[in-house]
Amino acid sequence: MNFTGEHLLYGVLGKSFVWISFATSLISTLLFLFHFSRRENPLRVIRGITRSFYILHVVSLLAVIVILYILIFRHYFEYTYVWQYSSITLPVKYIISCFWAGQEGSFLVWGICQAILGLFLIRKAGDWESPVMVIVSLSQVFVTSMLLGVTLFGLKVGSSPFILLRETYAGQTGSIFGHPDYLQYLKDGNGLNPLLENIWMTIHPPILFIGYALALVPFSYAIAAFMKKDFQGWIRPALPWVLLSLTFLGAGILLGGAWAYVSLTFGGFWAWDPVENSSLVPWLTLVASLHFMIISRRQHFGLLSAFLFSLISYILVLYATFLTRSGVLSETSAHSFGDNGLTTQLLIYLLVFIFMMLVFIVLNIRKILDYKKDEMLSKEFWMFIGSLIVALAAFQVIFTTSIPVFNKLFGTHVAPPTDNVGFYNRWQMPYALLIAAFIGISQVLNYALNQWQETLKKLYLPALLALLGSIPFFFSGIVTQFAFILFLYFILFGFFATLLNLLFHSSFPGNTGGALTHLGFMLFLLGTLITFSNSRVISTNTSRYDLGNERTNSENLMLVKSDTLYMAGFYVTYVNHSRSGNTTYYRVDFLRMREGKMSKQFSLYPSVNVHPTMGAVYNPETRHYPLMDYYTYISQVGEGPEYIVIKAIMNPFINVLWAGALLMVSGLAYATVRKIRLRRKASQ
Repeated sequence: MNFTGEHLLYGVLGKSFVWISFATSLISTLLFLFHFSRRENPLRVIRGITRSFYILHVVSLLAVIVILYILIFRHYFEYTYVWQYSSITLPVKYIISCFWAGQEGSFLVWGICQAILGLFLIRKAGDWESPVMVIVSLSQVFVTSMLLGVTLFGLKVGSSPFILLRETYAGQTGSIFGHPDYLQYLKDGNGLNPLLENIWMTIHPPILFIGYALALVPFSYAIAAFMKKDFQGWIRPALPWVLLSLTFLGAGILLGGAWAYVSLTFGGFWAWDPVENSSLVPWLTLVASLHFMIISRRQHFGLLSAFLFSLISYILVLYATFLTRSGVLSETSAHSFGDNGLTTQLLIYLLVFIFMMLVFIVLNIRKILDYKKDEMLSKEFWMFIGSLIVALAAFQVIFTTSIPVFNKLFGTHVAPPTDNVGFYNRWQMPYALLIAAFIGISQVLNYALNQWQETLKKLYLPALLALLGSIPFFFSGIVTQFAFILFLYFILFGFFATLLNLLFHSSFPGNTGGALTHLGFMLFLLGTLITFSNSRVISTNTSRYDLGNERTNSENLMLVKSDTLYMAGFYVTYVNHSRSGNTTYYRVDFLRMREGKMSKQFSLYPSVNVHPTMGAVYNPETRHYPLMDYYTYISQVGEGPEYIVIKAIMNPFINVLWAGALLMVSGLAYATVRKIRLRRKASQ
């Protein structure tokens, strides 16, 4: 049958460029390896040819991206990917998000991020270029293979973004694809999940993928160090890349938290969802890697740990990809993709890099083991212990997150925790307490030897300030449990020790970026502690209507239009509603009684997005104050709507948490820029 109106040329070009990209990444891997093998007698012509093939790989990958964007923006719904994720009613900012809404598009984003990093490495890596680019190109072989969309020996290799809709639904009787002019029936696409129609979701995925891609670079330098037998030299060029990865990965996680806070209805920014956890764990191991690398570079101690955590961080990125995209978390996570047949391919990708890591470590273990006795009263000792605590925290998170994987591997039926937030908070609080304490102690110490008497003098002031700072929280009833009081004390201890170090340089050498990052982390912990221990639902049904059961009545408030009811110090009224596209906004005024008169404090506009095929999504609205958020969403809408049912939550100190997270990422960015400038000066 000859189908009319299809734009087949774009699909042919797209598939062709995918194959070119895959082939050139494979050739580049082999040529970089060959060039490295001739390092004693290199041929410049081989280097030039190798670089040309890699540049062709990048250009062809860019061509794939351009073609897919053309299909999306022109609404060519004959292509499955376009029909599945885009719609003519979507604004441009969300049409951009359609690109990475599916697995194929997100692999493309990941692949182009890694590919562009390879261009930077070709330009800047110097003597490390060939061995480092062997690993980068090899990773690109696997990533681009995820887009091939062919079947070899019964194994599905990749999933193409250029498959036609009629090919996807081939064989279905009675479908529109039995008509040569079927395109006249495709008036619109399925569109985005309404939850993804959010500005944070336009920014969050690409930032996160840049962080993932950057984690490949320290891995590549570590493997290159084994290949070159240069077990110390790799740390200096790899350090800025670790900082960059921490910056982007941290920013990506922060943006994901912001999306969760304004789009989901649990009233928080982090639910310890398995997919959330799988992005957090590589960040934690990169934090440990950074500190181990600094220790090893300064004191030639902890080299094995520096290698291990630089390598395992990218392994965990691959493992996160496997968890998210294999479908293994489909029953325990709201964020995971379903299984699209790439599970085996993802597993091979992961196992190849694990095998590479283990082989190089085993073959070189004696050369990277160091037996230097470390002094307890030194900065590097407390950095080392603190980094181990971070690693243990990461292990606890990934072990529990992996329960569904263990069940599938061993046929067990271990149930994951039902109360994720309570479970992980209980486990992670002791780790966070110890990390805060060790950060505070390390802030007053110099590298190498310190004097006990001088150190105790430096610790006295932050310890006293922490005690004084804890008293108001205790007597105001904000923090009452002993464990929380202890945690609060060490948070404030770490905060004041870091602040004093930043202002008065109580340790040498000074590190402004590190101090800002640690200050941000302490503020983040403070906001987390106060928010999670004091967040409470403030909506109770004081209307004359019953909502069905005791729990619903205790957490929700029914508002008939124009009625005013009391709620936690406010009087609230449902004023009106307005509609824009699929979304209906409900205006709820919050009033206070002052001198016998009602005065409006603020209005909130929680909304309901009713998607034609995906159902209703309830979007919260928040009023921000420096030390308090009032968070409201619609839980039920009546006929007309003559009434609405709202749930309102009060979140104290959550903006301190956000400020701390922002300061932490800014500190990492500052440290990255400073490290890059120092490297440039050294090279000049």
